[in-house]
Amino acid sequence: MAVVTISRGFGCLGEKVGEEVAGRLNYSMINKQIIEYISILADTPVDVVSKFDEEQHSNLNARLSKYIDLSMFKEMFSKSDKEFKEPLKEKIIDEKDKLFKEDTDYSPVFDCDVFRQMSERVFHFLADKDNAVIMGRGGQVVLQKHSNALHIRLYAPFSRRVEWIADRRSLPKKEASKLVEDIDKKRRNYLQHYYGEDISDDKLYHLVINVEKLSITESADMILSLIDIKKSREKA
Repeated sequence: MAVVTISRGFGCLGEKVGEEVAGRLNYSMINKQIIEYISILADTPVDVVSKFDEEQHSNLNARLSKYIDLSMFKEMFSKSDKEFKEPLKEKIIDEKDKLFKEDTDYSPVFDCDVFRQMSERVFHFLADKDNAVIMGRGGQVVLQKHSNALHIRLYAPFSRRVEWIADRRSLPKKEASKLVEDIDKKRRNYLQHYYGEDISDDKLYHLVINVEKLSITESADMILSLIDIKKSREKA
């Protein structure tokens, strides 16, 4: 078994590749669910947590957040919100499988450090269960030394990704180009801000796949083959 992290350039259909890998292995697929998990654990609104996520990341906002008391957002929760959150919390984390072993009172102030710490705890929890595909968010760094983690980078030339996004979203090329450039920058800044790493540094990955030349299924096949190789070595 293994935990797979997938880093991807925007437009590379990384989510589709991840979903196929997860489906064929019967693994959990963790993408934007991480925002919901952190929201529950930190008792902080999803829209606040999401501001620190990779596709909305702003270095300036992340730095400023350390000096702004966000407790005002606590008032946004209504009774119906709490009625929704409690059963969901029970569903995600039961008593014998807690992310946090002790009962802890969390500060109502949510900043970039809290986001990083909680996302890392979720990643390690999932990696220890050994059956998850994690999309982005620094998983390739957080789990770099985890013995069963495999780190994948999906790549395609910028011009091709612009073409794909323009086609999929029915956007003018200029608008698609700006979107790809912006999301790439935010993902790059996210990894640099939290971990001081270059997202395109090949040393972070076991495998870099050019998805311009391979289909979703072929890309998934390569990842599954790597898992099989790892399994066979462990048995030898």
